[in-house]
Amino acid sequence: MASGQATLREKREGRMGRSVSDEEIGLIRAMLARDMKNRDIQFYFNRQDRPVNSGRITGIRQDGYGAGIPAASDEALDAFLAKFKAGPIQGPGGPVAPPTDDGRIAALFSSKKDNEWRLTSGETDEIECKREVDVKKLAPVVRAIAGMANNKGGVILLGVEDKSGRVVGLTSDDFAKLDLVKLTSAVKAHLQPTPSFRKGVIEVGGLQVGYVCVEPLVDKPVIVHRPGDRLDDGAILFRYPAESAPIKFGDLRTLLDARDARRLRALVDVTRKIADIGVENSAVLNVADGSLEVAGRPMQIDQALVDQINFIKEGQFDEVAGAPTLKLLGEITAAGGEKVPGGRRLITDDDVLRNFLDQESVLVPFEYIRFAVAGTNRDWVPIFYFGNQAKLSRAEMAGLLEGVATTKIKAKAKMIDRALGKQSALANHTGTPAKLLAAILAGDREEPADAKAAGNIALALQGIPAEGAPSKEEMLALLKVCVTTLVEAGQVAAMSSVYRAAGRLDEVYFAPA
Repeated sequence: MASGQATLREKREGRMGRSVSDEEIGLIRAMLARDMKNRDIQFYFNRQDRPVNSGRITGIRQDGYGAGIPAASDEALDAFLAKFKAGPIQGPGGPVAPPTDDGRIAALFSSKKDNEWRLTSGETDEIECKREVDVKKLAPVVRAIAGMANNKGGVILLGVEDKSGRVVGLTSDDFAKLDLVKLTSAVKAHLQPTPSFRKGVIEVGGLQVGYVCVEPLVDKPVIVHRPGDRLDDGAILFRYPAESAPIKFGDLRTLLDARDARRLRALVDVTRKIADIGVENSAVLNVADGSLEVAGRPMQIDQALVDQINFIKEGQFDEVAGAPTLKLLGEITAAGGEKVPGGRRLITDDDVLRNFLDQESVLVPFEYIRFAVAGTNRDWVPIFYFGNQAKLSRAEMAGLLEGVATTKIKAKAKMIDRALGKQSALANHTGTPAKLLAAILAGDREEPADAKAAGNIALALQGIPAEGAPSKEEMLALLKVCVTTLVEAGQVAAMSSVYRAAGRLDEVYFAPA
């Protein structure tokens, strides 16, 4: 009977013998259960003498190919992945290096008559074309990045007509000169969490074509958290064939179900490991706040391992883009009893400003107050908002600042005076900022039309009076729009005005009486 069933299954698959073995089908099923994409699975099973295309993997997913063959166990898949080694790609002349981003992008185009180059496939759910790009107004690119990160990832092509796919080229080298940090800042200003992407420029038919390669986010969705041009607050964008648009219910449901399933599998894996190790021998590390629970015992690390670990020390942090970082709070101890220096949570100027404007509760408000002296080079950052969260009076905040060890003696003294009310971020400007302040106090809260207007509004907000101040929510929202406008325009220098304005709003609305 089993032989007869196999024969029927083989006939249904269209051949007496499959090119993909039962073991490989089991491994592919296990990979699909982990939400691995078809193209990623192909990497492990494609050979020159036996390609495994995406359709074959879809057939396995739908149980049309290799029906009845169970998925491999998690242990078997882990073992397969651990020992897997990719062989070199072979060409006529021997091994060929994998294609670079530039090579993959160039392969998307083909030449037509009169040496006219076009995108071979046209726009898809993984390819978006834009005829031009304005580096001062990056919201359209940010929108496309959000849509692709929420789907399968993809590439945004700049200097290519969206309807015809014809290469027209970039009209200037502005995109080529655009610092990736500026593009990242524009994305972070609007999207949370921040997707991963790369940029570059290639030559196609003598014309410059820019591109942005977007990776699919693992823990979807990416959400718009600050409004902008066609970026609505709270929107979830999704890349559909030929357009990035607000996600449809069915796709959102699928996305959230996949996320829940992935988290459930992770929880099951952790539970299984705890059961194997024993609760009394297990430790729980909270990677969000750095706390480590070890059944009430201090954590110990063998000295041989300690010598190989690079701990992050304050003032010695070198950030490497894309590199994962474990931040340790407090102290850990080597097996011999010697204490090993740990590191503090890394806080940035952007963290302080964003948490203040968004009115977010922070895990360790004391660290944000300490940062105002030892962590930043700015003259003005909010402190009273975080002091409120820590339930500190002015005197207590001054005492906390007094205890901070730092070489910035003048900055420390200034911040202590500010905590005590002896210094203020209040600044009354003349000219346009003065007129804007009068309008704001009269109830006119018009948002800035450009970076220059945003800078002037930030200067105006530095003069907000303590008596008769406008609504806190309106002033914070207005300053947030100024931040977004300045970041998109790349006006980094003007951000000093924003930070002083934030300092003034902090004094007006959050300083203890």
